[in-house]
Amino acid sequence: MLPRPVVAYLRVSTEKQDLESQWAVIEAWARTSRATIDERLLEEESGAEDKRPVFQELWQRVKERKVGTIVVAELSRLSRRMRTLVNFLYDCVESGVYIVSIREGWLEEALRNDITRPLVIAMLSTLYELERKMISERTKAGLERARRQGKRIGGRPKLSEKQVRELVELYKQGVPVARLARRYGVSRITVYRYLKRAGIKKTPPRAHPLG
Repeated sequence: MLPRPVVAYLRVSTEKQDLESQWAVIEAWARTSRATIDERLLEEESGAEDKRPVFQELWQRVKERKVGTIVVAELSRLSRRMRTLVNFLYDCVESGVYIVSIREGWLEEALRNDITRPLVIAMLSTLYELERKMISERTKAGLERARRQGKRIGGRPKLSEKQVRELVELYKQGVPVARLARRYGVSRITVYRYLKRAGIKKTPPRAHPLG
């Protein structure tokens, strides 16, 4: 049995990514493993940035031993910065906090082994840092090609202006955010963003317990 409380950490860095897809992966793992997720922490920030409020809150709870297990869809959700990831994982090990990375299923056992732990942490961190740099270089090269070819840069809005007006009006009438997200085929984070742009100061909760 995993040490509790079991906290799921979910992060996206752009509007095009979906927190709910990560949650679906974690929910499926929890059902298979018969694990209970006590809380989930949601964040929309780049993994290359250290000053992420929800992640920093989680890190502080690790140091204070107020969390038993952290579950992520993959390690890159925690951080894409080598030094940050190394320090965070070491603090988890020293505080007796389990790390479950669903994509890297072998990680939990490796981190409990005194011999393999420093090697695994260093190796994974280096690989993620290299991957981040390669993705960044490919993205820059792709954007440059698009500019030379005269193509439009940037994604299209998810909803039309008419749909946004409808969404805002339905929200004012009391339609829940989750229902609006399903109706328009977007994530709840996207709904919150459209509401904010419309001047409605309604922000998603950073964390909430799961019943």
